[in-house]
Amino acid sequence: MATRDDLYRQFGPKLIEALALAIMDEINALRQQHSLADRTAGQLINAISTKLQGLADFEGMNNQ
Repeated sequence: MATRDDLYRQFGPKLIEALALAIMDEINALRQQHSLADRTAGQLINAISTKLQGLADFEGMNNQ
Protein backbone atom coordinates (compact mmCIF):
# COMPACT_ATOMS: atom_id res chain seq x y z
CA MET A 1 0.00 0.00 0.00
CA ALA A 2 1.36 3.40 -0.99
CA THR A 3 1.94 6.01 1.67
CA ARG A 4 1.02 9.67 1.45
CA ASP A 5 4.68 10.51 0.81
CA ASP A 6 4.85 7.94 -2.01
CA LEU A 7 1.85 9.52 -3.73
CA TYR A 8 3.14 13.06 -3.49
CA ARG A 9 6.54 12.08 -4.87
CA GLN A 10 4.64 11.50 -8.11
CA PHE A 11 3.30 15.07 -7.99
CA GLY A 12 2.40 16.68 -11.25
CA PRO A 13 0.25 15.81 -14.22
CA LYS A 14 0.32 12.08 -13.49
CA LEU A 15 -1.01 12.54 -9.95
CA ILE A 16 -3.71 14.95 -11.10
CA GLU A 17 -4.81 12.58 -13.87
CA ALA A 18 -4.96 9.63 -11.47
CA LEU A 19 -7.07 11.65 -9.04
CA ALA A 20 -9.48 12.80 -11.76
CA LEU A 21 -9.86 9.26 -13.12
CA ALA A 22 -10.44 7.80 -9.64
CA ILE A 23 -13.15 10.38 -8.99
CA MET A 24 -14.72 9.66 -12.38
CA ASP A 25 -14.78 5.92 -11.55
CA GLU A 26 -16.59 6.65 -8.28
CA ILE A 27 -19.07 8.98 -9.99
CA ASN A 28 -19.75 6.34 -12.63
CA ALA A 29 -20.35 3.69 -9.97
CA LEU A 30 -22.98 5.96 -8.39
CA ARG A 31 -24.49 6.78 -11.80
CA GLN A 32 -24.82 3.06 -12.59
CA GLN A 33 -26.78 2.54 -9.36
CA HIS A 34 -29.30 5.05 -10.73
CA SER A 35 -29.36 3.61 -14.27
CA LEU A 36 -27.57 6.64 -15.71
CA ALA A 37 -24.93 6.53 -18.45
CA ASP A 38 -21.28 6.72 -17.46
CA ARG A 39 -19.42 9.98 -17.84
CA THR A 40 -16.72 9.73 -20.50
CA ALA A 41 -13.12 10.89 -20.38
CA GLY A 42 -14.04 13.60 -22.89
CA GLN A 43 -16.80 14.89 -20.64
CA LEU A 44 -14.38 14.92 -17.73
CA ILE A 45 -11.83 16.92 -19.73
CA ASN A 46 -14.48 19.42 -20.84
CA ALA A 47 -15.77 19.86 -17.28
CA ILE A 48 -12.27 20.43 -15.89
CA SER A 49 -11.42 22.84 -18.71
CA THR A 50 -14.58 24.85 -18.03
CA LYS A 51 -13.80 25.04 -14.31
CA LEU A 52 -10.19 26.11 -14.96
CA GLN A 53 -11.34 28.99 -17.16
CA GLY A 54 -13.29 30.46 -14.26
CA LEU A 55 -10.50 30.26 -11.67
CA ALA A 56 -8.06 33.05 -10.91
CA ASP A 57 -4.36 32.26 -11.04
CA PHE A 58 -2.46 31.93 -7.78
CA GLU A 59 0.31 34.39 -7.01
CA GLY A 60 3.56 33.15 -8.48
CA MET A 61 1.94 30.86 -11.04
CA ASN A 62 3.84 30.44 -14.24
CA ASN A 63 1.28 31.30 -16.95
CA GLN A 64 2.21 29.22 -19.95
